[in-house]
Amino acid sequence: MSLKSARLLAFVGVAAMLLTACGSSSTPTTSSGPLTPSQTKGRTLVIEGWGGAWTDATKKFAEHFASEYGVTIKYVSSDDPELTLQTQSNAGSVQMDVVDSASWISYKKGILAPFPDYLVNTIKANVDPVCVSSTFIGCYGATANVIACNPSIISKCPTNAQQFWDVQGYPGPRAMDAVTPDATLLFALLADGVSKDKLYPIDITRAINKLKKIKPKVQVWLTSGGQMQQVLVNKEVGIEYGWNGRIFTTLQHQIPNLQVSWDDSVVSNPTQGGLAVAKGSPNADLAFTFLNWWVQKADLQAEWTSALTYPTPNKKVNSLLTPTVLAAMPFAPNHTQPVLEDAEWTFEHQTEEEKAFQQFLTGS
Repeated sequence: MSLKSARLLAFVGVAAMLLTACGSSSTPTTSSGPLTPSQTKGRTLVIEGWGGAWTDATKKFAEHFASEYGVTIKYVSSDDPELTLQTQSNAGSVQMDVVDSASWISYKKGILAPFPDYLVNTIKANVDPVCVSSTFIGCYGATANVIACNPSIISKCPTNAQQFWDVQGYPGPRAMDAVTPDATLLFALLADGVSKDKLYPIDITRAINKLKKIKPKVQVWLTSGGQMQQVLVNKEVGIEYGWNGRIFTTLQHQIPNLQVSWDDSVVSNPTQGGLAVAKGSPNADLAFTFLNWWVQKADLQAEWTSALTYPTPNKKVNSLLTPTVLAAMPFAPNHTQPVLEDAEWTFEHQTEEEKAFQQFLTGS
């Protein structure tokens, strides 16, 4: 089975979400087509991303656009670009153009710019139907949380959630994701014996109570992708629950014997977010032109995916990837399939979830 087939099978349950209807109450920008290099020369585009390896990979393809279209690109990084967009939108001062990347929550909040028709048509021509939306390019950057373990400093590596919680049977300093509460709460419920088909609606209280049991053994609560790599490389911890792309980068460049387990992994839903343009962007026309250019570049998308093992949407990408990269991606058929997060549920319960998780982290 190809990765593309596995990915599409994973999407069957969500394909009926009618993403082509995803829009905003605002009137979409009308345009006959993308800007030309003569129209963009001398302008500046701001891309807000996750920093570290993610932004490094984005720079490699975006600079091709900068050269071809005569623009300057500013790369702004934050621990959570989407949260930054929400803050800027609430303040009425949006400073970013491209959101690298946005989720269903931003769509639901109405802070993503609806795409012009020409861009939607280009997207439809280059990606699978389940990846099509009128406010973001889906199937981009879907991130899984997996277990990583360094056998050089850990005598016995856990491979699933229950073993991760078994600190006596699988001793060693641990780190856990504190950026995405959904993934960590779901991981806790799996550790508590909840079956994968019963995880939603998330029992926040039960998940928090399970997290309290392991909290004394968690040395680091991770707040960024870069930190996920750093604590493994400097051996501050030997066991981690973190993002698959950052863990893959660490395995490829720093810890070649790093063990990765996909059992009880959790992944963001690829159809509930992607590459987007901020509503109120100072350079929306240029940002749309950039996305129109990018979605057609299978070779550059393949390079981005090869660096991070996060998917990109062009239909030709998978044929350009090595077996090693394909096997390390979230929906590869060679490992346990991750649980899909439900961003719609998160949107509806975001305040409750974040309050409970932050109170747990701070002990308040």
